[in-house]
Amino acid sequence: MPRSIETDESAVVSLPFRLTVSGILFAVILLLSFGYLYDFLDEAKEKAALDEISRLTAAAEQLSLRGEGSEVSLELRLPEGVSVDFGALPGRQDKWPADANDYCVHTGEKSTFYYSCASFSNPELNGPVFLGSGRHRLSLSTKLEPKFGRLFVIISENITLNKI
Repeated sequence: MPRSIETDESAVVSLPFRLTVSGILFAVILLLSFGYLYDFLDEAKEKAALDEISRLTAAAEQLSLRGEGSEVSLELRLPEGVSVDFGALPGRQDKWPADANDYCVHTGEKSTFYYSCASFSNPELNGPVFLGSGRHRLSLSTKLEPKFGRLFVIISENITLNKI
């Protein structure tokens, strides 16, 4: 018995099922898109921070090559949610000066470790330097520590300019 378009209601019966499946697929695709967008924004924030930090590490390495008594000032802007530890690795702050050449970039829950040719120190020459989010005016200078016989790049902060 042939079906007539006027009497065939099979499309109407399966319509709610089709709409339900389409809605679920749309929700899954939307959730995946938000996940990828969040990861993309985190990577962009980390790249912006690394661009700024590379300016500081390049200047520190140049100062190390020049020897004791060199000095330079620069401004560093770290994005919101990014912090940097110069001269220490997380959980090993007491290992300074063994880790003085290392620095760690914290972005949210992610921590990335890097090595520099320069040895970093705080102004008192007794530990690492920690910088949080925001703008920082920094003074970099070099000093030979007689106790360790090592040339350190001292990072001292002149002023923090957070929301300027």
